[in-house]
Amino acid sequence: MIEVTDLRRVYGGGFEAVRGITFSVGRGEIFALLGTNGAGKTSTVELLEGLAPPTGGRVRVLGHDPFAERAVVRPRTGVMLQEGGFPSDLTVTETARCGPGA
Repeated sequence: MIEVTDLRRVYGGGFEAVRGITFSVGRGEIFALLGTNGAGKTSTVELLEGLAPPTGGRVRVLGHDPFAERAVVRPRTGVMLQEGGFPSDLTVTETARCGPGA
């Protein structure tokens, strides 16, 4: 389902967030990406989502390049953010106004 080979992500200024990781996730498998702050987890997930091309290496999701073939991959994948929701300082009325149909 997911194949990552020698994945690299370098940002402007030369910061290397992802340094040649390789892993695969099979059908029905549960996979966790763990690491300390700054380990490159978010950068890796962004590459899996197709939000940016990798600086090096190869990414395949469902057999496709998630950046070059985003229109094929995106409808078949989903991402759950670690945090989300509305700002905590909104009132109930303000929150209701932000919902669907607002």
